[in-house]
Amino acid sequence: MKRNVRHPYLAAGLTAFAVVAASLLLFFLMFQIKAVAGFLDTLARILRPIFMGAVIAFLLLPVHRNILRFLTAITSDKQKADKRTGTFLNFVAIVLSLLLALFLIYLLLAMVLPQVYESVVGLVNSVPDYIENVQKWLQTFFEDNPDIQAAILPVYNSAAESLEQWLNSDILPNLESLSTTFQWVRATILPNLTGVVAGVSGMVVGFLVLVKDLLIAIIVSVYLLARKDLFAAQSKKIVYSLFRTDIADLLVEEVRGAYKIMSGFINGKLVDSLIIGVICLVCCNLFKFPYPALVATIVGVTNIIPFFGPFIGAVPCGLLILLVSPIKAVYFAIFILVLQQFDGNILGPKILGDSTGLASFWVLFSILLFGGVFGFAGMVLGVPVFAMIYSVISRLVGYGLRGRGLSEDTGDYMGKTGPMAK
Repeated sequence: MKRNVRHPYLAAGLTAFAVVAASLLLFFLMFQIKAVAGFLDTLARILRPIFMGAVIAFLLLPVHRNILRFLTAITSDKQKADKRTGTFLNFVAIVLSLLLALFLIYLLLAMVLPQVYESVVGLVNSVPDYIENVQKWLQTFFEDNPDIQAAILPVYNSAAESLEQWLNSDILPNLESLSTTFQWVRATILPNLTGVVAGVSGMVVGFLVLVKDLLIAIIVSVYLLARKDLFAAQSKKIVYSLFRTDIADLLVEEVRGAYKIMSGFINGKLVDSLIIGVICLVCCNLFKFPYPALVATIVGVTNIIPFFGPFIGAVPCGLLILLVSPIKAVYFAIFILVLQQFDGNILGPKILGDSTGLASFWVLFSILLFGGVFGFAGMVLGVPVFAMIYSVISRLVGYGLRGRGLSEDTGDYMGKTGPMAK
């Protein structure tokens, strides 16, 4: 009896303690936001190989499942009865999926990198000719437009005088004698060179750290693929231990739906962008556009970004072609419009289908929101992440409407509606 009387007071005490603890935690986060952000940044940097490994495992999971399904199909029933056979087949499927991914990456780089290198070298070698052409064009333009020349000439003369004054006051006096030259180099040039060397060494160290993280990420992806079923079962155990069975069922179903949305969108978008890049490479060679490999690489990579990707990739490519031939730049703009119409209306729907279920407005909204917060990664992943959030909210709204006996059809709420209470 006493136990039953004490129970409400215990629950109230625990609730009060939880509220006070949450308030103190919120107060601490508000006034120590920089320290918390620094801690999270350090934690993210430490766990970066884990995140990279999870991404690799996520991308390889469909390939691994298909290979494992094929290996299981060609294995006899007698061998399947042995548990060690399943473990061995899983390991072979992981190794084959990794080898296939590495081979595809090598094949892509072997085809693209040499042509990109030639395009970049050709672009660098053509820079003096571009500058000369621009100078001639500006000279002709100013001769044909004396009013604009009269407005710009004072600005040019002022800049030239400032440059000449800087040379006469700072550079030339320091080069008059050997001692002043040495002092000037030690005081001015060497600190800048030290910064350049430090920047280059930092880039080298960053590259080595990235290679180290990639190697660790591959090992992590192997572990995740090998133990994915166990990790999934443990996660479901935790969910069912914390929530009621109906709520846990709903959460598990939502996670499965989120995985289908994310995997369908990312894998489909990668395949779609690869096809668009190949089509762009073939057409650029056919139409004799300059730097075809470089242009196709930029267009294919930026095509991963929904909605804005085609425009982001077309602008720098159009400027490069404009330096060589303005009329080809116009043809390239027309070609990009046709290519993106083909991708948006034919190729994309065939590959992606309705993997997100989002209207065009929400696609634009998710790209702007997540891209502004997380940068390039947010622009790529914003659409599937927001699609998962949208799906969860839709299910919750439907659950609430069904509980109140109301219609779930959006058309019933359009326009001026009458009283909903029965």
